[in-house]
Amino acid sequence: MILALDIGGTKVAVATFARGPKGLVMGEVSRYKTHDFPDLESVLHHHVATTSAVSLRGISIGVAGPVLGRVVALTNLPWSIDADRLAKIFGAPVFLLNDLEAHGHAIPTLDPSSLVTLQAGTPRRGNMALIAAGTGLGEALLIRHEDELIVCPSEGGHASFAPTEIKDLDLVRFLRPRFPHISWERVVSGLEGFRNLYDFMLATGDFKIPEQWQRQLRAEHDIGALIFQAASEGESFAKYLLNWFVRLYGAEAGNLALKVMAVEGVYIAGGIASHLLPYLNTGAFTKAFAHKGRFKAMLQGVPIHIITDGNVALIGAAAFAAKKLR
Repeated sequence: MILALDIGGTKVAVATFARGPKGLVMGEVSRYKTHDFPDLESVLHHHVATTSAVSLRGISIGVAGPVLGRVVALTNLPWSIDADRLAKIFGAPVFLLNDLEAHGHAIPTLDPSSLVTLQAGTPRRGNMALIAAGTGLGEALLIRHEDELIVCPSEGGHASFAPTEIKDLDLVRFLRPRFPHISWERVVSGLEGFRNLYDFMLATGDFKIPEQWQRQLRAEHDIGALIFQAASEGESFAKYLLNWFVRLYGAEAGNLALKVMAVEGVYIAGGIASHLLPYLNTGAFTKAFAHKGRFKAMLQGVPIHIITDGNVALIGAAAFAAKKLR
């Protein structure tokens, strides 16, 4: 048995995997809110106590942050994870990997039914890339080396934001007093991206935002759900914000595709993508993705897929552990 975990900024997903005749078989998935627990150890104790006891061969943890050793501090969550301590407590080896790295290990196993294609392109054997706007902005690289696919984690979401339109430049001027460094995560993410775009729109006064929505949005720290609700109710300011968000998302996905020469495909993961589908399908994402001057034609040939399987990070984390245990 392998216990796989996917830790984001607001949620933890846990599932047990057993080896079946055709590979790993996933059991029931449990989901916990991070703010209900002081640390990951508490989550694991709770999970073990409330689920059927199993003999663990390994624990594999995908974390939203850089993994540079056996102790990891998460970027958007005040938790520190000590893999060796957890291994002693739960009596099984513990593997740590970046959450987008975990996604990458699941790519070869994905069923076509788990994908929505934004751009069919002309796939060629080579490198791939992963990008995921969730609480933060995750990125990963999948490098082809002969018959092997090497998954490389990245913190590219924290690279400097690059404006492409006048409005984006105005956004940078607005955000400069807030942040000494404006990264892509500051504008393309669920926690900060929606908030920063909304605050800019409110401050400029160029967008009519009804007072009832201003009150609700002012009261919440994480406003993503409210923005989607307002858009579903026809509020023009929310629709504008989501279209802007999608264009910026596409621009950074195109940057990533260029940097890794992702001719075999770019995969979009993260919970926001499923909610954004109507906006992703307008063509704004793919237009911004390919808006790279002389490399427009090449990027128009790159397949772009949205991963709709919400358990993909768990599947990848378990696959990574199974490979290590072998």
